[in-house]
Amino acid sequence: MKDIVISVNNAVMYILLAIIVITSVVGMFVQGFWSGVGAFILGTLVWCVISGFWFVQSATYEELRKLNAK
Repeated sequence: MKDIVISVNNAVMYILLAIIVITSVVGMFVQGFWSGVGAFILGTLVWCVISGFWFVQSATYEELRKLNAK
């Protein structure tokens, strides 16, 4: 069950990154170049922090699973 949760959450993280990029590109044309660039930088920075925590947690789960299998 945990493997399914990890794969779904990974897909959600990459879909969220795509939404951030699309929103930033649209924002460049609608609100101005610097607003779009700012949204892109801030959005990707927040995404990197959240995904970093998520990937560390899922890697820790994999390592614990390997240790418990021995």
